Amino acid sequence: MGKVVKQILRVYTENRRSKAPMQLHLTSFEGKCKEEMTKHSGYENWDCNFHSKNYIDVFPKDKLVYLSSESDNVIKEFEQDKMYIIGGLVDHNAHKGLCYNKAVEQGIHHGQLPISEFFNIKTRKVFTINQVFEIILRVTEGCSFKEAFEQVLPQRINIIPNDTTQTSD
Repeated sequence: MGKVVKQILRVYTENRRSKAPMQLHLTSFEGKCKEEMTKHSGYENWDCNFHSKNYIDVFPKDKLVYLSSESDNVIKEFEQDKMYIIGGLVDHNAHKGLCYNKAVEQGIHHGQLPISEFFNIKTRKVFTINQVFEIILRVTEGCSFKEAFEQVLPQRINIIPNDTTQTSD
């Protein structure tokens, strides 16, 4: 849980520094997560909405979109009236498909970021909470998805650009 909280701290910091900050909601904020967060004094004063209830009990179901690398739905643009869910799992390899399956079981929309349209990745397309948030933030600030991926994803991920442009002599 400590890793999740560290990523939430990064999300909050990045959002505060943004030229177009988004409204943040943390759901299921209770138990171990809340206990771990209390180690960071001042979080209660954040410009953030903390909900003890699950997202499905806080927002209209038809407005929710669960982000999952396993989804077949590729997000082309973000809709302002939707709430995009970034799952709070840190070790995704141990929980492959969990976010996608949860969305399907709950009957909510799901989608993945369009990284495959721009890059070939040799590993699974699973990123940290703060990486996903920062990609969304950069796109809402006016960057293209491609620019956002290039700015946010670390070089060690070894993303290889798709050959989508033809060069002429």
